[in-house]
Amino acid sequence: MDILKICIIAIISVIVILTIKPQMANISIMIGIVSGVIMFIMIIPTLEEVLNSILDIVSMLDIGIEHIGIILKIIGISYICEFSSQICIDAGENAIASKIELAGKVLIMFISIPIITRLLGLITSLMP
Repeated sequence: MDILKICIIAIISVIVILTIKPQMANISIMIGIVSGVIMFIMIIPTLEEVLNSILDIVSMLDIGIEHIGIILKIIGISYICEFSSQICIDAGENAIASKIELAGKVLIMFISIPIITRLLGLITSLMP
């Protein structure tokens, strides 16, 4: 099971980080970042399966692929921003973490404009 491997990597990383942090704080930060990247790489095949399943559902429902693409971009942006923000927080850079979160929110708002426009058009077409 991948989740078991991920949890083992996380626990070992935390033990190593807690052990060396008092003597080598910079290296402990790097260990945290590297272990996070390794765990992220481990879930990429699962993300590909999820994406393929979503695309199969879209083809069955005959939903516009452009809207699903926007939704997938929004989900991707939120995951990447969360991951990056947490790395910054772990490194003690809370100000940079909040800027990443702000940038992600603004980008998500920008990318979602076509969906919002279509939704407003649908609402106005239903009004008498």
